[in-house]
Amino acid sequence: MTGKVMKTRKVWSLALLPLFLFALPHFASAQVDGQKLFDQTCAKCHGADGTGKAVGAKDLGSAEAKKLTDAEIRTQIEQGKNNMPPFSGSLNKDQIDSLIPIVRGFGKKTAAAKKPS
Repeated sequence: MTGKVMKTRKVWSLALLPLFLFALPHFASAQVDGQKLFDQTCAKCHGADGTGKAVGAKDLGSAEAKKLTDAEIRTQIEQGKNNMPPFSGSLNKDQIDSLIPIVRGFGKKTAAAKKPS
């Protein structure tokens, strides 16, 4: 490669570095915010472990829950289902979206716990 091309790549790399450094903590904080929101809003019925045993709410680690698409999870949070009330009036789109990976995480924890060592 020519010196000019190498110099241009260095300049672009240095220019993009602050963007990545800025974005990484915000991605991590969104996940933390989703967990806090789950703890404050959802754990009352689904439990901290997502099983829902205390009040008979849906087990978020169940096979049925794992089959749901992100859109279906979002719709259930927004509109409610069965005994679950709708949260579209109290949570905004970003808050609801931050809960989806938390719900997905319960399915992963269940699958990992069932794997033989």
